[in-house]
Amino acid sequence: MGAAGRGRANRGGRAGATGAGSEPARPRAGDTAGREATAGGGATAEGGADADAGRRATATRAEAPDGAGERRSGAALPRGPQALPREQVAAHQRERLYKAMVECVEEHGYVATTISELVARARISRRSFYEHFHNKDECLLATYDTVVERLRRRLEEALDPTENWNEQLEAYIRTLFDAAGDRPDAARLVCVEMGAAGPAGVQRWADGAERLQRYIVAGFARAEGPGTVPDPVARAIVGAVRRILYTRVQRARSSRSLRADLAEVVPDLLAWIACYYPSPEGLPRRPRARRARVAGGQLGGRVPGTLSARALSGERGLPRGEHNLPRGFVTHNQRERIFDAIANLTAARGYPALGLDEIATEAAVSLQTFYAHFAGKEEAFVATYETGHARAMAVVNQTLARQTSWIGAVRAGAAALLELLACEPSYAHLACVDVMIAYPHMAQRVQQANDFYAGLLDLRTARDAPSLLPSPVVGEAIVGGVFELLHDYVLRGQSRRLPELADHVVYIALAPFMGARAAWRAIAEG
Repeated sequence: MGAAGRGRANRGGRAGATGAGSEPARPRAGDTAGREATAGGGATAEGGADADAGRRATATRAEAPDGAGERRSGAALPRGPQALPREQVAAHQRERLYKAMVECVEEHGYVATTISELVARARISRRSFYEHFHNKDECLLATYDTVVERLRRRLEEALDPTENWNEQLEAYIRTLFDAAGDRPDAARLVCVEMGAAGPAGVQRWADGAERLQRYIVAGFARAEGPGTVPDPVARAIVGAVRRILYTRVQRARSSRSLRADLAEVVPDLLAWIACYYPSPEGLPRRPRARRARVAGGQLGGRVPGTLSARALSGERGLPRGEHNLPRGFVTHNQRERIFDAIANLTAARGYPALGLDEIATEAAVSLQTFYAHFAGKEEAFVATYETGHARAMAVVNQTLARQTSWIGAVRAGAAALLELLACEPSYAHLACVDVMIAYPHMAQRVQQANDFYAGLLDLRTARDAPSLLPSPVVGEAIVGGVFELLHDYVLRGQSRRLPELADHVVYIALAPFMGARAAWRAIAEG
C-alpha cells in the first residue's frame, strides 16, 4: 500500500498525547463568540443582510452529508454588529474548525497539524479555539463525531426496510463506499488518522465497529432462513470492511479513483459475506472459554516483553564492572532488554506516556547505551515491533512445516499464532493496539505484515488445497477480519483468552474456500 501523495511525508512520531508540533492544553477562555456577534444586540441594515447570509451558510453546512461541508474552510462571519445569536456564531466557528481539521489532515497528516494552522484556516482567534476545545486531540475527536453522525444519517436514508437483507446490506456498503468516494479527505480522517489521537481515537474506532457489528447481526437475523451469524463472524465482516476502506483511502489519488476502486470490490465483498450465511448447525454463537496452554508453567520468552528474564535477585542487566562476556552477547542482551522495556511500558501506560528515561531505567541501561543502539524512541519502537513480528512468523512457519494437509495447516497456524499472542500479552498489545496509536504511518507496515498471514491461505502444494482460489479480495477480507478480532480482544484486556477464538478464526478462513457446512465439519472432526 503506497501512501498517497499531496504532502503526506511529514507523519513523524508523536511527541506526547497531542502529537508533535501541537500546543499544550489551555484553560477555556471566556465567551468569545460575542466577538463575531452583535455587541449590543441590535443590527444595522448591512448587519441584517450579513446575518441572513450567515444563517443560510450555517444551514447549508449543517445538512452536509459528509460532515465536512465545503471543500475549503468557509469564510468567517462579517465583523461588526450583527443579528446572529451567539450560539449560532459559535456553531459557525466550530464548523469552520471541523473543515480546517479535515483539510490539514488530508494535506500532511494529523501529527503535523498545529493549532496555529487550524485557527488560521478557520479564520478565528486562538482564544476562540480554546473556548471550543481544550487541545488539538479534542478538536479531532469532535470532527470525527460530526463526520460519523452525518454519515449515519446518510446510511439511514439509503436503507429501504421493504428490501430483503442482502439488498439492504448491499445498499449499506455501497452508500458507505460512495461517501468515502465523495470526500476522500474526510474518509482519511475517519479511516486512517484517528489512531494518532491516542487511546481516545482507537476507542472511537472500536465504538464504530461495535455499531456496525450490531447492524450486521440484526440484518442477518431478518434474513430468510434459520439463525444468524456468530458474533466473531460479524466482527470479522466489520474488520474486512475497515481494511478495504483503509487500503483504498490510503492509496487514493483522487475522488474518482477512490470511487472506482471501491466500487470494483463490492461484488466480491458481498459474495464473501454471503458465504457465512446461514451458519451451520453446531457453530457456537460465541467463543467457548479457553485460555492459553502454558508449557512447563512458563509464559513467554519468544517475543519482546519476555525476552530477557530477570535474575533471581529481581534485577535486570548484566553484572557491572569488568567481565569476560563476549561483546556480541552484551550488545544482543542490551537490545533485548530495551525491546522488553518498550513492550511492557507501552502495554502498561500507553505509548504517549513512554519516555526515554523510563525506557532506560526499565531496561537497566544508560541513556548513552540506548543511543548507541537507536537514534530515538520511534526507531526503538519500530525495531521492537519488527523483532516481534519476525519471531511470530518464525513460530507460525515452524508449525506449518510439520503439517501435511491444507486444512491442518490453516488450523495449526491459527492456533500457534493465538497461543503465542496469549502467552505474550505485552507484545500482543503493542502489535494489535499500540502500533496504531504510536505512528500513523506504521499502520501501513502493519497491513504489510498482515499480508504474510494472507499468504498462508494459498498453500497450493498441499494435497487437499482448493484448486480454484477465490478473488484476491477474499484473502484481504479474511486477514482484515481476523486482525479485527485480535484487536478487539486485546483492547478489552482479554489477550489471555485469544485461544478461544481458534475455531471461529479457522471457520472464517475456510468457509470461503469450501463452504460454511464443510468448513465447520472439518473443524468439528479435527
